[in-house]
Amino acid sequence: MTGGAGGRDLTAAAGADTLAGRWGDAIRQAQADRDVVASLRRLRDPFTTLDVPDLLPTADELLERVVALATTLHQLDGALAPRTTAIIEQRIAAASVEPASEARDRRLALLEHQRSTLRELEERRATLVRKIDAALLALARLRYEAKRLRGR
Repeated sequence: MTGGAGGRDLTAAAGADTLAGRWGDAIRQAQADRDVVASLRRLRDPFTTLDVPDLLPTADELLERVVALATTLHQLDGALAPRTTAIIEQRIAAASVEPASEARDRRLALLEHQRSTLRELEERRATLVRKIDAALLALARLRYEAKRLRGR
């Protein structure tokens, strides 16, 4: 899949699985916003926009950021099955009521470590979602700015 005016191959950049998944729309929206900035840049009047910095390099960087974040989020979503935390919690509860033994203590320690790791991954995922939202918003603002500067 080639992305519009930028000619960027989104499948090569993000992977077919990511594009087909939950974060594919974010990547396509970022590409569309970047392409609008690029097309408006080509149409601008250099005599009326001399003092305006070029928005295209920023749009390109934001697109790359969205692609990278979407790819990471897609991988995290695959690792964080919806019920994984609940299953681990159930296993911890079941192990907690077993008679005390070395095996039970090792199993509990392992389960608690897994729960801690999952929580860290969920927190990381939440942070990445905030970052991708911020990058998409910044691209939308650039698109708006480019249109405003063009007088549309």
